[in-house]
Amino acid sequence: MGSTAGVILRVEASVYGKVTIEVSDGKRYFSDLSDLSKVYCFPKDLSEWRSVGIDSYGLSLIWASRFEAHIDQIIALAYKSEEVQKSA
Repeated sequence: MGSTAGVILRVEASVYGKVTIEVSDGKRYFSDLSDLSKVYCFPKDLSEWRSVGIDSYGLSLIWASRFEAHIDQIIALAYKSEEVQKSA
């Protein structure tokens, strides 16, 4: 049986089309979501891109434009992942 990746704890969207998420599985994923840019509600510019939040379940990112990306999509489009450094 498969297992889920966990829930999104933090998001950073400082570069248009790209996000970095930290997940409860102890990993950080760097993803390029620009492949989804043909979706009609995909944010149009960096200002809209930065207007992102985590849904109440921690399973998706939602932008003010109503664009939504599920954690599975974000992880599938990741070009890099790393372990999150634990601080004392």
